[in-house]
Amino acid sequence: MRISADPDYLAFCEERLQNPYPLFDRLRAEDPVHWCEPMKLWLVTRYEDVYAGLREPLLSTNRTGMYEQALSPELKARVQPLLDHVSKWMLLTDDPVHKRLRKLVNLAFLPKMVDQLRPRVKSIVNELLDNAPINKPFDIMKEFASPLPATVICEILGIPLEERYKFKTATEGVMQFSTRGGPRLKEYAYEAHNALGELITMFERLIRECRHDPKDDLLSALVLAEADGDQLSNEELYAMCVFIFLAGHETTTNGIANGILALLQHPDQFESLKANLDGLASGAVEETLRYESPVSRAVRQAIEDVEIGGKMILAGQLVVLLLGAANRDGEQFPLPGRYLIGRKPIRHLAFGYGIHFCIGSLLARIEMEVSFCAIFSRFPNLDLAGDRLTWKHTMGVRGLNSLTVIAR
Repeated sequence: MRISADPDYLAFCEERLQNPYPLFDRLRAEDPVHWCEPMKLWLVTRYEDVYAGLREPLLSTNRTGMYEQALSPELKARVQPLLDHVSKWMLLTDDPVHKRLRKLVNLAFLPKMVDQLRPRVKSIVNELLDNAPINKPFDIMKEFASPLPATVICEILGIPLEERYKFKTATEGVMQFSTRGGPRLKEYAYEAHNALGELITMFERLIRECRHDPKDDLLSALVLAEADGDQLSNEELYAMCVFIFLAGHETTTNGIANGILALLQHPDQFESLKANLDGLASGAVEETLRYESPVSRAVRQAIEDVEIGGKMILAGQLVVLLLGAANRDGEQFPLPGRYLIGRKPIRHLAFGYGIHFCIGSLLARIEMEVSFCAIFSRFPNLDLAGDRLTWKHTMGVRGLNSLTVIAR
């Protein structure tokens, strides 16, 4: 059967494939740099090629073309402010703009600054786990994995407590659009456009307050900061705050939940971790990031004609570097389909590579490690409650809709 006729291939293009890894294996073996006609872009699945693509200067991170080509002219005109907003996200900019933006947020995410957050992360983790029921099923995604990083990143940004739920909900509305691709993208554009309007209304007031009375938080620092003599415009501030929340929340939420699921589905690894939490928690974090990468793609657009994996990518064409596929490449990772928390070395690409390497990677690792240590020391007999697991219908992230467990 040709790849294009494979039912899994069609389901993947329509963002309804629950388990993409057999398809990734087939693409990697038969056509590792594959032109996907339904989505009008290239799919790259081999580790070596994905790694090369992440470093390739002729591949721009500006992927707004992927969104625009999926929208009708009428819908594109209606949601143009949304497209303009997303195009200002640091992840979607190239140098020199990217260098200028990253310089402004680097101080907040330096290793020394991030490590100082560890006690607060532990405190939030314990507060959330104090409410976990015993001998009663509960959704650990909803009750723990989602609120933990949302709380941490809102505190870093300086989002008032009473506005955090509204901020989280509206930001996730924008994410529903930004993490998708292909023909279904248009279904989420208008909802995301409305959610962005709510966020801008909120930020207009918060930015005015920061200019009048700066606080010890990242939003105030960004409002007052200068790079090369220029301050961020209000539009750049909106984009920076939304992007930081999404980058700091979605990746970690899915990383925590994906790790809990993987451990519960691999009892031998779960037992090894419980016997040596301090020694193996970090390994469990890294293997989770490889095995079930929470960010499953990096999108690029060719500035000029460029060769990747023996295929010529033409100027203007879109390239999807499938991080989740690269991290299951047997040429780089022996026994790639096995979850092994003692795996070494583990040079996964879950956080990307190069100048766009995830700025919040250390914070995500700390939150995941603290979470695993706290959960499995408190609930050593944690188990899945039910067999029904569904994954989010999105190409950009790999995450569960819910994860029901029971602590005994």
